[in-house]
Amino acid sequence: MSSFGKNQDRWPSPKFDNNDQPHFLFIITPPYSGSTALAEIINTSHRTMILQPTGEGQWLLPGLCENDRWNPEKDVNYLSVKATWLNAYQQVRRLTQNVDVVIEKSPPNMMRMKQLSSQFRDHSFLANNRDPYANCASRLYRNHDADNLSSDKRKEVLSSIAEDWIMRSYKIKELISTLNAPLLTYEDFCRNPSSVINMLNTPKGVSESIDPDANVKVKDYDSQPVSNQNERQISKLVNGEIEHISELLKSNTELLEYFGYQLLR
Repeated sequence: MSSFGKNQDRWPSPKFDNNDQPHFLFIITPPYSGSTALAEIINTSHRTMILQPTGEGQWLLPGLCENDRWNPEKDVNYLSVKATWLNAYQQVRRLTQNVDVVIEKSPPNMMRMKQLSSQFRDHSFLANNRDPYANCASRLYRNHDADNLSSDKRKEVLSSIAEDWIMRSYKIKELISTLNAPLLTYEDFCRNPSSVINMLNTPKGVSESIDPDANVKVKDYDSQPVSNQNERQISKLVNGEIEHISELLKSNTELLEYFGYQLLR
């Protein structure tokens, strides 16, 4: 295959109408932090849509979801992103005339959020984060064979995950400031799902059409109302692992406090 053909595979260029653009709502979020439930609640509005089943448009472009997707220096074909996402929206729009908002929540977006959002005429942001201990436990068990890892290996994996949480949380904090993005943590959202309604800066009437009491389907869990899973996740950490994570976090207490979190002992 020619280099042009390979590039087309990575960065498709479907046709789109530049004059037909929705409002893009970008959720700035780390992975495993409740963004699926958040997006599902927002998507209960008849005027919203997601680009693909997980709500992560990165998976529509092979070039965007490669292994280096967290690299802030990644070379991205933004015209391809614009074409692919608008094409997906416009296909739905032809069938459902009242769609006004596209919800986009690919976590690596945060590394290039300014460039990405600038491709679209109308957009807004909502920032999200989750307690680091719960995030570490969730990623440990979702992405690794945690029950079959040695104690040392589990701590090695947790070290990497905790470092990711710190780096990404600093990035989220920066974007909250530079983009004037409202923050709705996982914990606050679970405590009061309806709080999202007043935080959105979307076209008139969209927020009011959201059902905050709807059931959500997250990963392989049964469909259920929004609920805080932090305690259950953290309870999976064993043998000094909470203390290990705390040791990694203790030099970043101001960051923890910014998001409303604290060290556990």
